[in-house]
Amino acid sequence: MRWIFCLWTAVLALAQTSLAGAQSDLNLLIAGAKQEKQVVWYTTTSAGDNQALVAGFTKKYPFLKVEVLRSTGEKLRQRILTETSAGQYFSDVASVSSMEMGLLKSKNLLQAYDPPEAAGFPATTKDKEKFFTAIYARNFVMGYNTAMIAEKDRPKDWPDLLDPKWKGGKIGIDEEEFEWYGTLVDYWGREKAGKFIKALATQQPTLRRGHSLLAQLLAAGEFPVALVFPFEIEQLKRRGAPVEWSNASDPIVTSINVVALSTKAPHSNAGKLLINYILSEEGQTIIKNVSRVPIRPGVKPNVTKLDQTTLKIHYVPADMFRKIADYEKEFRDLFWKK
Repeated sequence: MRWIFCLWTAVLALAQTSLAGAQSDLNLLIAGAKQEKQVVWYTTTSAGDNQALVAGFTKKYPFLKVEVLRSTGEKLRQRILTETSAGQYFSDVASVSSMEMGLLKSKNLLQAYDPPEAAGFPATTKDKEKFFTAIYARNFVMGYNTAMIAEKDRPKDWPDLLDPKWKGGKIGIDEEEFEWYGTLVDYWGREKAGKFIKALATQQPTLRRGHSLLAQLLAAGEFPVALVFPFEIEQLKRRGAPVEWSNASDPIVTSINVVALSTKAPHSNAGKLLINYILSEEGQTIIKNVSRVPIRPGVKPNVTKLDQTTLKIHYVPADMFRKIADYEKEFRDLFWKK
């Protein structure tokens, strides 16, 4: 009994020491951030969503001003490349897709940082060399208009899109769905994915730019089926739109939006505080409340159907940027024929 008591006492002492060390590190970050006074965040997250995070962060750290630059992943990547090639370093934190972040990492435009708040995140959602961590997931799924399709005819898995009844503009697809196609190649292999994408092209789908637009057009009845993001379908459902999505696809291609500390970040202490806040339970709950799919274990999405542990997920590889030009050319050659 004395041995057990001593062991338990030692464990408690170690835990207290660890907590004290973590608090000491946090205090140092806060002290440094107070001197920096601001943090610059480059992000692809929509304005309303990133402002919800900024509001929570500045309430917690009122001595910091957050400057947000919001744009598409491609434009942010080009901006960072242009700035750094000129020897200019403006951003402290960047959050883009894992594919875009993989490219920035390959160009040595990130610095390694292991956020304490990322400790419990799944290994598949973190860079092995600790350069970035996932903050939310975007699933590529099949959405459909329930007013246009009888329940027995609703598509469930990708091969269902090849049914002749969907030929002639009845499937809505983003005209730049290269990431989705490339991930199918990674999961299925080039032969199977190549046959599928060629067959899909012969269905003559309707091409549009942007998943939000596709979801809206699906709800409006422009086409009965579309490749969409489910959180947008869920938002439309809450407004009464006749739409639903399939969670039975194998795989459900999933792109993760990740966050990282920029190389030579001008306000590195404030940047680290922002990263930890976004990954914290409070930050991930804000992401949940704006209807996105949080990554942190224990913070479940608002809709049970979006629980990532119940889906056959295959993540977009972080090194996809090395092959994306080939996938883009193949996709354009098939779908953009005059």
